[in-house]
Amino acid sequence: MSEHCYFVSAGELRAIVGDDTDHGAGQDQHSGIWFLTSVKEKHTAVSQGNGVLLFGHHRGTGPSIRRVDDTTVELFKEATERNNFVETRGTYRLTAPHHIDYEMTATARPGHRAQARASFSWCCYVNSPLDGGIHFIEKGTWTYYYNPVHGQGAMIFPTDLPVEEREAWGREATTTFLNGRRGFHHSDSGHTFDHPFYFGVIRGMMFLIMADDYLGFRFFLSPSGAGQSVIPGKSSPAWDFAWEAGQLKVDEPRTLRVRVAYKRPEATEEVPNGYAADHAWMEYQKFKKETSHA
Repeated sequence: MSEHCYFVSAGELRAIVGDDTDHGAGQDQHSGIWFLTSVKEKHTAVSQGNGVLLFGHHRGTGPSIRRVDDTTVELFKEATERNNFVETRGTYRLTAPHHIDYEMTATARPGHRAQARASFSWCCYVNSPLDGGIHFIEKGTWTYYYNPVHGQGAMIFPTDLPVEEREAWGREATTTFLNGRRGFHHSDSGHTFDHPFYFGVIRGMMFLIMADDYLGFRFFLSPSGAGQSVIPGKSSPAWDFAWEAGQLKVDEPRTLRVRVAYKRPEATEEVPNGYAADHAWMEYQKFKKETSHA
């Protein structure tokens, strides 16, 4: 019998990576990281029965799963007519001291109907933060943002991407409540980001997401997307992101590289003050340097 999930560990982190088999939410669709803990925080960062780094093309589509090694798991979906003959492969690798290095490669195969833009998205259903907002740099200044209503003010675009160069819906995005008439992420926050990273805080742990494609990256949030919270009167948020990959060409792979840093911000030699924002900036600079040579 084939496995539906695998346990991996490296450095401070322990994780379970699984396919879209139901593992507590009553739905066969949450493929990605089912469970994530650190030696510095005993509770999982993932909302119960859900996932983080949950890739839309692997959601409810029956992706295959295999263990690559003790720290790495791969999810794969072959090219079919249902997915417009786009093959997708996602690798989840834990790396010391506190990182998840994720790569998604999309490859158009014969039969693919070319589109001007290929769009991909990921959900990150996090577990019961006291504060569901996120932090990022906007026009040279650290910005905190939280949208209290699902479907209003969700999307955040790159600062250096002109409005006329956004995807069609993004050029017309509205900040008003969409009420289900379009995807909730089609509501514009009115904010932009200078660098492709953002973070939230869960029980004192920084959950930082970084990507290697600035102009193609987007992030968006729902205050209640992850459902119930263990904190009375609260809900768990979704800290989601998307990638505009441009036009796919047959048999020419396109890859997005993402790193999650899940760590407790503490005073260190590199960050003497221990501020989460300074930790985030330091982590991003390291990631940027590494991926610029990839």
